[in-house]
Amino acid sequence: MPVTLELGGKSPTIVARGRVTDKTVESIVFGKLLSGGQTCIAPDYALVHESEVGTFVQRYDALVKAAYPDGPTSVDYTSIVNQQQYDILVELIADARAHSATIVEVGHRPQDAALRPHTFPPTVVLGVTDEMRIAHEEISGPILPIFPYGTIDDAIDYVNERPRPLALYYFGADDADRRRVLDRTTSGNVTVNGTIMHVGQDDLPFGGVGESGMGKYHGIEGFRTLSHPKGIYTQGRWNAANLLHAPFGKRADRLLGFFLR
Repeated sequence: MPVTLELGGKSPTIVARGRVTDKTVESIVFGKLLSGGQTCIAPDYALVHESEVGTFVQRYDALVKAAYPDGPTSVDYTSIVNQQQYDILVELIADARAHSATIVEVGHRPQDAALRPHTFPPTVVLGVTDEMRIAHEEISGPILPIFPYGTIDDAIDYVNERPRPLALYYFGADDADRRRVLDRTTSGNVTVNGTIMHVGQDDLPFGGVGESGMGKYHGIEGFRTLSHPKGIYTQGRWNAANLLHAPFGKRADRLLGFFLR
């Protein structure tokens, strides 16, 4: 039976140097906080040039405030699906803090999250290291780790050192850098200068690769994935296989000699 598996994973967002604009960060806020970060293709972490991390955090905070003016109790802000998943997010933050990460709750009145069950405030994590759980586990919540990089090649290497993600997001205007990211990384899908919306394009194949899944669906690719192409061969009047029928003689020797030369 044909099967396709969409398994999720940690989907990176690479922000090119000079691209920390309101338009870029607003798109990341949208992708990260849609459904409280509980979509399979939510940006899991952001790779930002080391000289622009502070600017990114400031704009992220401002644009979260603009999106959710009533803070985490806003009717537009999504709570976590259940207590178990909420507890996982609490544990991820506690582990990061225990390993000296900097935890920044952003947006209006993040402390108000405690007023509503299973509500986790929008959070940025800085100073993340490989020893932290948050660097390896899919987050599935409104927490955004930010990793500084020096060159675009450093960002690409960071992505490639980890399991292949379901989605990758790249923000940048330089065609050469964009081409390097697209050519040198492997992911289920890519959105350039945006987040999330590739999943809604019914003419694009959607699915994972490696640990993030197998197979594709949407459009003709979904039909091909979930169908069985039955091969049918009809033998013509002249059958080359007759030359290989026993008993074998000089003709078979010459034929084998031709193919093996």
